[in-house]
Amino acid sequence: MRPIPKLLHDADQIAAEPAVSDTGLFGDIPAPVWIAFLSTWALLFGLFILFFTRDGPATLAVLTSSFFALMLLGLPAALGMQARSTSRVQSRVIVTHNGPIPVGAAATQILLIPVASVIGVTGFILLAL
Repeated sequence: MRPIPKLLHDADQIAAEPAVSDTGLFGDIPAPVWIAFLSTWALLFGLFILFFTRDGPATLAVLTSSFFALMLLGLPAALGMQARSTSRVQSRVIVTHNGPIPVGAAATQILLIPVASVIGVTGFILLAL
């Protein structure tokens, strides 16, 4: 930023902060993406519970990790439900710190890890049977 000689004080030369949108927490991501995200993680841990709880220590390990995942994923879900904004404007572009990206690209990035995990665990289960 170049100094403006007309302004006498440095504080007058500070650029204004960008306007903050009125969306709530996670409000710019469509609800179906979050539903798919949480459902996919629930499916993954359901597969863990169904197929990997054969004895006492394994059951304890799987249930402990399932409750940890419930806490880890339940906190953002609870925060998102409490911070509902009054106006939910859906746009085709999501503005991130690195720049705007289309909703489809954001959904791909959000869902890639849980969907790949479900596919991998399903393949592992099929090979083990």
